[in-house]
Amino acid sequence: MSSIEALLAREACQRLCLDFAVHADASAAEALAALFVEDGVFDRPGQTSQGRVTIRAAIAARPAEVWTRHYCSNIRIDLSSDGQSAIGQSYLLLFRGRNGATYNEIVRAEYHDAFVLTTSGWRIQSRKVAVLP
Repeated sequence: MSSIEALLAREACQRLCLDFAVHADASAAEALAALFVEDGVFDRPGQTSQGRVTIRAAIAARPAEVWTRHYCSNIRIDLSSDGQSAIGQSYLLLFRGRNGATYNEIVRAEYHDAFVLTTSGWRIQSRKVAVLP
């Protein structure tokens, strides 16, 4: 794998991280689920979803009055030696609230990701959310 190919692979995986945040904030369940491989896993505290259908359903189940803003930083992607997979880690600062309510919640977490190169491009194989104190 050339340096340019490695750079493009890391950029594609970083873009998946950013697209995840955008789709989550927009409650775009179909678009968010499409970032995963067909049998991908989204593991967050209290709920593990496996497969695009289940991930889509979990995102779509969010009440309409709940809003979020995901801020991701320190995205680090490490490619496998064959360039066909990667692991990633990033930090998340999540703001969550309800329309018209007087409260907001702030969550600090880490994402631990596994990415894989498919015939359709890079996809998330798994994403685990680890909430920080």
